[in-house]
Amino acid sequence: MSTTYKRTLVTSALPYANGPVHIGHLAGCYLPSDIFVRYKRSKGEDVMFICGSDEHGVPITIKAKKEGVSPQDVVDKYHKMMGDSFKEFGISFDIYSRTSNKIHHETASDFFKVLYDKGGFTEEITEQYYDEEAKQFLADRYITGTCPKCANPNAYGDQCEKCGSTLSATELIDPKSTLSGAKPVLKETKNWFLPLDKLQPKIQAYLDQHKDWKTNVYGQCKSWLDSGDGLQPRAMTRDLDWGVPVPVKGAEGKVLYVWFDAPIGYISATKELRPNDWELYWKDKETRLIHFIGKDNIVFHCIIFPAMLMEHGDFILADNVPANEFFKFRRR
Repeated sequence: MSTTYKRTLVTSALPYANGPVHIGHLAGCYLPSDIFVRYKRSKGEDVMFICGSDEHGVPITIKAKKEGVSPQDVVDKYHKMMGDSFKEFGISFDIYSRTSNKIHHETASDFFKVLYDKGGFTEEITEQYYDEEAKQFLADRYITGTCPKCANPNAYGDQCEKCGSTLSATELIDPKSTLSGAKPVLKETKNWFLPLDKLQPKIQAYLDQHKDWKTNVYGQCKSWLDSGDGLQPRAMTRDLDWGVPVPVKGAEGKVLYVWFDAPIGYISATKELRPNDWELYWKDKETRLIHFIGKDNIVFHCIIFPAMLMEHGDFILADNVPANEFFKFRRR
């Protein structure tokens, strides 16, 4: 039986601020969400439409190094470029925010601290690749090597973009640092992990309520849950100097994992837009939350972000996550 809601909160995936928006992004994510929102508004319904720039993470630091500018310079350039593009296309966001804003840093820090104080993370010492020439730990995207699954020689330390496999940097064959070209060495470091293995029953129960989701969404989630080892703990912090600083003692030189802080951008943007009643849209059971995303973001919106929200305890979960395939024009 369908549920009647008083209001609807619609989010569109935060585009990454290291390049312009392209037509595939518009067709796959932003036009469908805009059409849906306009339809809801035409019926006089209470609907809020949230988006903004995702401005942290390693690709931005890589681009900044290549261009000889600061990461802030990079995100300032592309935040304006993307925001202007959305306006020119007539996308009707209620707000187009950004994750480098002070309100976002405060919101993400507070969110992490709530989970930390509740014992929601495990603190683990792991070995991570370190570039002895550059004198720094290497985030996954600073490492390339041969994919152990398909032999692509240019796989990243977190993913092979040829075969789509999710990887860890230590699985790469003949890894090298993108900073210096040197072979990295393993060195111990401390980070905080979200114990997805222990949370799998909760996540499974949540997904079981949504078997009517699009086949590609539900199917991909089930493939993660039903894989041989099931869900595994995932680091929510990184050894990096660009991002939201980890707000706990002993975490100097570390920032929140971009896929921890980015979805919280939906919350901070809502707070920025509606400081007095934002909680109605994130904590009231009579609000319907819908995430419009691209296919590459399914696991983060359907598994990791819901796990974060469940562990926090105060937030509603998405009622639907429409994920569309992007398309590309090819010259013949």
